[in-house]
Amino acid sequence: MTEQREPQPPRRSWPRRMLNRMEVNRAVFYALVNRGWQFLSGPVTLLLIVAFFSSETQGYYYNFGALIALQTFVEMGMQVVTLYLASHEWAQLEIDERGYLTGDVSALSRLRSLAALVVKWYSIAGTLFVAAIGTAGYFFLASQPASDLIWRAPWFCVVGLTALSLMAAPCVALLEGCNQVSVTNRYRALQGIMGTLVVWLCISSGAGLWTCVAISAVRLFWELWLILVHYRRFFASLWKPVTGPQVSWSEEVWPLHWKLAIQAMAAYFTSSFVIPLMFNYQGAEVSGQLGMTWTSLMTLQMAAYAWMLTRAPLFGTLVSQNDIPELNRVFRRLFQVSTTVLLTGGAIFCLVVWMLQAIQGVELSAAWQALEPVWNLIQKVQGRILPLYPTVLLTLAIFPIHIAQCVMAYIRPFKQEPFLMLNTACQLMTGLLVWYLGKNYGPVGAGWGFLLVGYFLTVPGFLWILKRFIMQRKSLVVRD
Repeated sequence: MTEQREPQPPRRSWPRRMLNRMEVNRAVFYALVNRGWQFLSGPVTLLLIVAFFSSETQGYYYNFGALIALQTFVEMGMQVVTLYLASHEWAQLEIDERGYLTGDVSALSRLRSLAALVVKWYSIAGTLFVAAIGTAGYFFLASQPASDLIWRAPWFCVVGLTALSLMAAPCVALLEGCNQVSVTNRYRALQGIMGTLVVWLCISSGAGLWTCVAISAVRLFWELWLILVHYRRFFASLWKPVTGPQVSWSEEVWPLHWKLAIQAMAAYFTSSFVIPLMFNYQGAEVSGQLGMTWTSLMTLQMAAYAWMLTRAPLFGTLVSQNDIPELNRVFRRLFQVSTTVLLTGGAIFCLVVWMLQAIQGVELSAAWQALEPVWNLIQKVQGRILPLYPTVLLTLAIFPIHIAQCVMAYIRPFKQEPFLMLNTACQLMTGLLVWYLGKNYGPVGAGWGFLLVGYFLTVPGFLWILKRFIMQRKSLVVRD
């Protein structure tokens, strides 16, 4: 009698196998589509900015983004708290085939109480953003010498739309905490593609700084579509009266939130602070050069960090299930892949800047004269970004930021926050050095400010915290 074999699953295609080896799931894929689109479309956007924006307009354009990033001072890290607390409740919940939340009654009640709490918080934050950041940004931009550039009306429109997006932020954080990261990232990818196309249209049509308003409007549109259309039943089941156990602000939220709030506010000094700093001391032109370079590098860093960020709900679930070996395996693999991506992307970016410098003054041969307008525009790009030396410094500066974020992504699902003193000290010291060196030596000084703190304090400090945390966990296991 012939022995019957069990049917074998179909062999996956080689692209699918390669993606699996790189730990690319659906959530990471959409995050990479978004960041990859930003990175690939970036050169086109850059060329359009060079072609249609003056150096002054470019400076204001990137300062709008840097000033809007001040929302971290009113949001204060609540999005991270919401995500991790929601992920712990999600371990006992699910979304049924109709789109409603179902599962453990106590977990659902706690999630509803968390939702009510964070919506109130963000409503206040949005109002404060308009009053404080909108006013402060206006006076900062008005401090520059008078010009004919129209920036006041676009600025207040951007502030208003950003405030509305800020009020929608807790809903997106709740979705991500409930392991809907693949869907939210898909919407972010659509938002990114649509936003870029709108940017191209606005820049080429002479919209100037109204381009920033269009970007904010596209972002708000997709967030409202996600909340009010795609997940309307999810939120309909979430906005019901809380009748059971509730999340305790004093015992669960505040112990983690106040630490994250301090760090979130201090983090501004290692992200966007350098752009308005150059605007104030070096002028709009230098600020625009640094803004274009630094924004490209931060896009690369966030693309690499997407491997880790999209696994945050999984990390929270694994911790709640006490499956630490699986958590360690996934974390190590994700760290290796994301760091390799960051290293490769940084090297390519510096190579492109070097090539732009190398072709300066090179003229096309007679056979290629038809491409002369494009060639002249490409050569003009070098004057709108930083030279190679400060670019290399800033590229090296994103690695300590990445390492610190990865360590925090590993430990925070345990509802612990041992980073307060170190992280705050690193951020503030970076801001101080970047301010002093950048004020006196321009972008090169700012780059050295990032590097000195990053490699002599941030990297060794965060690796020491990670090692100590792992040792403490092992000692607890042995004692039990």
